[in-house]
Amino acid sequence: MKKIIAVIFLLSAIFFGWTFKYTYATKVQEPNIDAELKQVATKEYLENKIKEALKQDNIDDAKSYINLASYLNTPIQSELKEKVKKQETPIASTIRKAKEFASGFITGKSESAASLGGSVVSDFTVVGDLRDTYKEGSKYLQGQNYDKFLLSISLLGLAITASTYVSFGATAPIKTGEAVVKTAYKSGKLTKGFMKILDKKFSKSVNLKLVKNLDFGSFSKFKNSSRAVIKSINPKPFKTLFKQLNTIKNNTSYIDSVKLLKYVNNEKDLAKIVKISSKYRDNTVGVFKVLGKRVLRTGKVVIKYTSKFILNIIGFILSIFGFLVTMFFGRLLRSKIL
Repeated sequence: MKKIIAVIFLLSAIFFGWTFKYTYATKVQEPNIDAELKQVATKEYLENKIKEALKQDNIDDAKSYINLASYLNTPIQSELKEKVKKQETPIASTIRKAKEFASGFITGKSESAASLGGSVVSDFTVVGDLRDTYKEGSKYLQGQNYDKFLLSISLLGLAITASTYVSFGATAPIKTGEAVVKTAYKSGKLTKGFMKILDKKFSKSVNLKLVKNLDFGSFSKFKNSSRAVIKSINPKPFKTLFKQLNTIKNNTSYIDSVKLLKYVNNEKDLAKIVKISSKYRDNTVGVFKVLGKRVLRTGKVVIKYTSKFILNIIGFILSIFGFLVTMFFGRLLRSKIL
């Protein structure tokens, strides 16, 4: 009889222990970004950042700080706002943007919205991907030092562009993501951690041995021979990632999506930036400029204990106590009889 009672107590303890996880509530408390912004991005801080941006002729950064000040309802000196506006007059803006656009179109690098526009246009018209594949592919075949990452993403870009035309633009968001990554790479804004992730995806997507099937005799021959090669490239491993980048671009801008990649070390970081950009939109880059990577830190897990949880603890303790008492007295009685 005592053994049966002991078993009942033991089973009760196991049951109460098993139900612990179902009797309390957990909630992830996200970092209060607004509160931290107001603490760091004071009037003096923002005005100094705007002055620094103007000295460096970085109008995009100056505007981002002014926009952030507006979001935080922080008054900024009217003189500073006027200085930024003067840089945005039709003549000054047109000359600067024309130079930047041409630079981006030719080199693929970007530091401003205009230069990024040139880079993206070159890639969307296949010029950029053909140019970079031809340049790096030639080196690859001749046994010279070549940029493996640039060659891989350029071949991938050609394949995505082809599918974009075939699908009547349905894969355009994926193409946007590819263009953003490529521009970020050329501009030195990709982290080592994120590049490792991209390299793993390239191993499943692009076989560089296919370059041997390209005809580098002339640019026209190369262009024609590339059509057969790109059919063997698989863009699927990049589909989700490039779509996320397209979402960030839609929430912010092309240049901002490139700038934000320098804060991405893994795919979790990218997913968090998608979420943050959905809230802060054009101010997303400003938020990261002020707070840095701590914006991406994990929120605190808050546990709310319920009355059932407390009752389960009591039941668990009583069951264990009952089991021990039963076993103890059983042994005591047995020793006395013997």
